[in-house]
Amino acid sequence: MDISLIDFYNSRILFYKYQRKNTPSVIFIAGLGDSHETWKKVQDRISDETSTLSYDRAGIGRSQDVAVPRTCCDLVEELSELLQVLDVKKPYILVGHSFGGLVARLYTSLYPLDICGLVLVDAAPEYKELAYEKALPENLLAGNREYFENPMLNSEKIDKIQSYKQIVDHSRQSDIPLSIVTRGLPDNGEDGWPSQEILEIEQSLQAEFQWLSTSSKFRIATRSGHYIHHDEPDIVIEEILLMLKGMRK
Repeated sequence: MDISLIDFYNSRILFYKYQRKNTPSVIFIAGLGDSHETWKKVQDRISDETSTLSYDRAGIGRSQDVAVPRTCCDLVEELSELLQVLDVKKPYILVGHSFGGLVARLYTSLYPLDICGLVLVDAAPEYKELAYEKALPENLLAGNREYFENPMLNSEKIDKIQSYKQIVDHSRQSDIPLSIVTRGLPDNGEDGWPSQEILEIEQSLQAEFQWLSTSSKFRIATRSGHYIHHDEPDIVIEEILLMLKGMRK
């Protein structure tokens, strides 16, 4: 297992954890503010089977800061450059959690010939904050809208408006195998946050991801909150292994 820092042409330094083995290579993409360590249980198991890579995006964990705000396209190009510099062998199975699911989806849209599988782990739907508004009480509407509109309020200073537009503009149906795993338990929100209603909205929006592929499946992790890969890592591991098995027949 190669655990190291890499300097991109003296422009920035990224931290990564890379196991070179067989193909396809499984690439883990964390949610906003999360380091590569969020994938430890899942990556360690999958590394027994094939090549894996997890990493810290710029400004997260041990990776160097960059100018903000950034967009989903910036995150895709950052990952693409990392994979090229490390010579990670194609094709890739992308595994994206939360906002990392948006990165995985956009990467798949922009580089479809490089991707042989996609696993979305309680992945963020585009414009989810706007969908929440139908369930939020009046006193939470302004804060929710400000979080959507102001990049400086999220942990990685991501421009969500531009990022969501990038996702929509590039979304298209493919035949790339797609596994969607969504949480079954409501998160513990702030006082007055309608957690159960938000859960139902999220589950419905994530179920709609099935249209992205003619070879898709949808699964609810009934004992998990948002971090399914922590609460029920075996489910995520199983979905990746099933995808690998299907490709190696």
